Amino acid sequence: MRDSGAFPILDHDADPHDLISAAQRAQERVSLPPRAVLTLLGDVASRYADEHGYEVVDEVETIIRRHPVRVGTHRGVEVAFVEIPLGGPAATILFEHVLMSGVRQAVAVGSCGGLVHFDEGAFVLPTRALRAEGTSYHYLPPADWVETDAALRSACAAAIDDAGLASVEVPTWTTDAFYRETRATLASRLEQGCQVVEMECASLAACAHFRGVSFAQILYTADTLAEENWDARRFGKDAREVALTLALDAVVR
Repeated sequence: MRDSGAFPILDHDADPHDLISAAQRAQERVSLPPRAVLTLLGDVASRYADEHGYEVVDEVETIIRRHPVRVGTHRGVEVAFVEIPLGGPAATILFEHVLMSGVRQAVAVGSCGGLVHFDEGAFVLPTRALRAEGTSYHYLPPADWVETDAALRSACAAAIDDAGLASVEVPTWTTDAFYRETRATLASRLEQGCQVVEMECASLAACAHFRGVSFAQILYTADTLAEENWDARRFGKDAREVALTLALDAVVR
């Protein structure tokens, strides 16, 4: 089931039975609800969870911290609530953990950089992610793109529309290297159709495809590369709590 590529990152093994998760599944696990929101929103997420009575039911221990897994109710529906780390590899470790505990539909929410002009705080829904990172290649055969789930993406769009806000569906560029977004690479990504850039979507979407679960993402625009010089703006901070509510609204639809 293993195919060797021209380079190690292009090797692909379709065997679903890896050594680590097999051992973890054999352990006693917390049972999570089938719906989850994965957040990349800083302290906004933990504060929201505390204020709305989300209970810590599990923890994922990594070398730098313990990541709480919470469960609460949104609009009468139980939801798992997880703060994921920045970057595809670490984010996917936490995603795998909650999938092993019963999650089947997940909406991630976080920020992105604009490659074309977007006002700060605009909401975008990735239709597909350009796989310019590494994690997705350990889940799917080599290819340029990985799609998000159309039905769950529609739920995200409906939640945003019902809130009286606007969103746009776009292809995104997922990168591992924030400091390697060069002018030539930017031009290439624009030619490929990407309109925003972030660091998790391709990894999480590939994991979801491999595990047979639904995944979509709500992004708000933060910094921008669309001008002559990079502009951090305010990193979209004013949109964070709204984005979190929208993700919760979407996953319970």
